[in-house]
Amino acid sequence: MKAGYAVFKCPKCGRYTFAPASSKSRLCSNCGKIIKVDLSRAEIVGDARRASELVRYRNAKEAPPNVKQAIRMKGEDARLPPREGVRSSSLLLKMLAERCSDTPISLDALDSLCKEYDLDPGWVREKLPELGVKGIVFFPTPWTLKFIDRKRKPEVKSRKMGNIYKVVLDALSRSSLSESEIVELLAEQGFSPQQVEEAIEALHNRGLIIEVKPGFFKKAPP
Repeated sequence: MKAGYAVFKCPKCGRYTFAPASSKSRLCSNCGKIIKVDLSRAEIVGDARRASELVRYRNAKEAPPNVKQAIRMKGEDARLPPREGVRSSSLLLKMLAERCSDTPISLDALDSLCKEYDLDPGWVREKLPELGVKGIVFFPTPWTLKFIDRKRKPEVKSRKMGNIYKVVLDALSRSSLSESEIVELLAEQGFSPQQVEEAIEALHNRGLIIEVKPGFFKKAPP
């Protein structure tokens, strides 16, 4: 099993991101697509903080001028697994409820799980970001997912995970904060440093927060 973290480009939108080197898939924080980790095109670093710093540096240096154009140009490089099995929303929800509601499941395990339920793995990967927007699933990390069981009393952490972007934006609307201050502030509300770093990366990439000076962020003006 490969140790460390892999820093690489998303083949769909062209933005840099990172994942544990042992992972095979992750959710792109910028375009919301599930992508495969290609270690042959990645730079391996020792820890998540260094990987996050390298991602911000690479994105600031290369910043693609047009995300939609990058998606069209690079879409051919992001081939999904061969289409097989059925495409059934009801069967997909059944699988998620039965196998992903108690504990998160890694995106790497999706293909095997789809085979058990005779679902098309490629179709499932296309549907998951849509289910995330609808609040049916959430991603504790970009390489894991969890089903939100509406019949159960919502978990405090699940509710918080859905609001992490709002929490960061609210904190930065009052004053600029360093990344370490944001991590410390959100740690009190149950978020891990890695989750906070991912949220900062996504908000910064989308122009919702700005880096007023190295390592310090503030909510972008309307």
